[in-house]
Amino acid sequence: MLKQDPSILMSMTSKLKADRFLSVGLAFLATASFATRGESQTPPRAFRVWAASCAHVPADIRRGRESLAKVIRQSEGRIDGAPAFDWDIMIDAGDLSAHQTPPGDKDGRELIRQYRAMTKHRREQVYNVPGNHDAPYYDHGPGSWIRKWGDPLGENTEFSGVDPQRRPFEVEGTWERYRFQAGNLLFLMLADRNDAPNPVGRGHSRDGKSGGYPPGAVTRDTFNWWKKQVLENQDKIIVTMHHHALRDTTVASGKGEGHPRYHGSTGGGEGSSYLYFIIENDDPENFKYTADAHVFEDFLDEFHQQHGRGAIDLWIGGHTHVKDPEDNWGDKTISERKWGVGFLQVAALTRHHGGSIPLSRLLSFTDDSDSFTAEVYLHEKWERNPVGIYRPSTINWPLRHRFKAPPPIEAMPPFPASTRVFDEPYVAPRQTRATGTIKAEDSPNLVGDWDSRTGGGFGLEKKLLVDTENRIGNKPHLVPGPTPGSHAMEFDGRQRVRIGPIDMEDWTEITVAAWVATRRNTPQMRILSKDRIGKPGLFQFLHGNPGEWRFQVFDDQAKRWRIAAFRADSVSDGGWHHLAGVVDARRDRLFLYLDGELKAEAEWTAGTLDDSDETELVVGADSGEERFGHAFHGRIHDPQVYSRALDGNEILRLMKARGR
Repeated sequence: MLKQDPSILMSMTSKLKADRFLSVGLAFLATASFATRGESQTPPRAFRVWAASCAHVPADIRRGRESLAKVIRQSEGRIDGAPAFDWDIMIDAGDLSAHQTPPGDKDGRELIRQYRAMTKHRREQVYNVPGNHDAPYYDHGPGSWIRKWGDPLGENTEFSGVDPQRRPFEVEGTWERYRFQAGNLLFLMLADRNDAPNPVGRGHSRDGKSGGYPPGAVTRDTFNWWKKQVLENQDKIIVTMHHHALRDTTVASGKGEGHPRYHGSTGGGEGSSYLYFIIENDDPENFKYTADAHVFEDFLDEFHQQHGRGAIDLWIGGHTHVKDPEDNWGDKTISERKWGVGFLQVAALTRHHGGSIPLSRLLSFTDDSDSFTAEVYLHEKWERNPVGIYRPSTINWPLRHRFKAPPPIEAMPPFPASTRVFDEPYVAPRQTRATGTIKAEDSPNLVGDWDSRTGGGFGLEKKLLVDTENRIGNKPHLVPGPTPGSHAMEFDGRQRVRIGPIDMEDWTEITVAAWVATRRNTPQMRILSKDRIGKPGLFQFLHGNPGEWRFQVFDDQAKRWRIAAFRADSVSDGGWHHLAGVVDARRDRLFLYLDGELKAEAEWTAGTLDDSDETELVVGADSGEERFGHAFHGRIHDPQVYSRALDGNEILRLMKARGR
């Protein structure tokens, strides 16, 4: 055993006594100070970031829902039953628009009208980046719509309401890539470049192509700018926002996972749910790009391997509308960590574009804390939660540095005085016929895990059978089906089944099939429909005039309905009959089958189906959201939809597999 020097022991004892005396003294002073202040001690300042995406304003307002104005009012405590929440800034990952063609000024005016719902915040507290649906044709000018109406730089205050002098945190950069800093929190905001030539983006206006072109894209210059910002600001907390997630991070962001469950296939179905393209040269005369580039992923991976820590703190994306806060596809959820970086999925605010439970994320950064909290706010009630915070999805993650909060944001009027006021309605109030229509009740999305290529069926009878809480609105009764032990849906002209929104914008072919039994010869009875009464939609599968059975699909090339129809009163004999309609793009034909036998055909000229109206798929009536008509009388069993053209042999096998 080693001996201790007595002088060292005496020195240590003296030091311990001194430290103890000092600790007691400091504790006494702290207690006295607290007693002087009473209970008014101010807690550490919290800085709150509201992260959202995919309002798809036109899609919702056409159905009577203000997807942006409503959530703003909820945040400010102005809607009963919706708990208010604080936010200092809102970062929006885009898809403010909703069309399969570029948005116009009408969409911009509606956007600003809804932003005017703010009373406790100002327009400049919202920082926007564009999504794929916000893109123009490239000859209309890169980013021209978002620069006018989203306007991150404040170039068009008259229209956007963004005055750069009123920004709480100054913006530096361009509309395509910009930065701002709040305390030591650095935001790097990146635009999706869907205004590029095909196949990356929407192309030239002379081609008039429609489609969302869902795979994400940035230029090589944007990536290099981002990389430089990251490397030069390692002393800061870094948050990146782009409309898209990175590959293999959050829900369905793996290769091939986005199509068809979440997205269409234009521009590359395999990369439809993540940042897929790097544009090497965006000059349309010398356009060059790299598909599935994964340059961001490679950089983050290499940095993590070299330094043992993340290069940034957070990547926030939208685009993929999760079905609910517990959505898990490809073994990935809405909150994931990889390469030392946190990844958050924040889509979507819409209810009617693509189908989702409207949600957003609330991020809280506390002064001097080395972690932050992210909560999920549900903007519509869900079967497992009312409007408000969904606690099971709350996460608390570490930060690479302690947060240093900025000063509180000064209160100002919501809009600059120079901004135009837009208050005209986006759509005129719809007139409802006095008779023949039924009020559409609320109903959940019944798409489920449907496989559009091989399965076709939605299992509706099984879903109706287990709906003991009657969540499915306007539902028909179940009766015996065409085979022993099976079920069918019975309609008496007052029911329908809303399957939900399915994006068919990029489909080149379709097959629609169902078993039908009826004794009625009533005109205008729809079996399946993706079309509202009175407006050209996508398709109708119906009993048209008395004795006439019809499959009609809108041909965007010809700008009219293509109709395959035949007359057969024998179909209305009360027995089971199998009907199938097919769009076959390879043969440029429309076909209609009865009991496995081809009965009618018509010409087809369009390259893709026209889903520009974004109507919902409905069984037994039309696709009206508020009211519905053209309701069916009789029984329908196992309706099926395929995203390909089944040939005659497949139709025959489909019919024989069910029997009668």
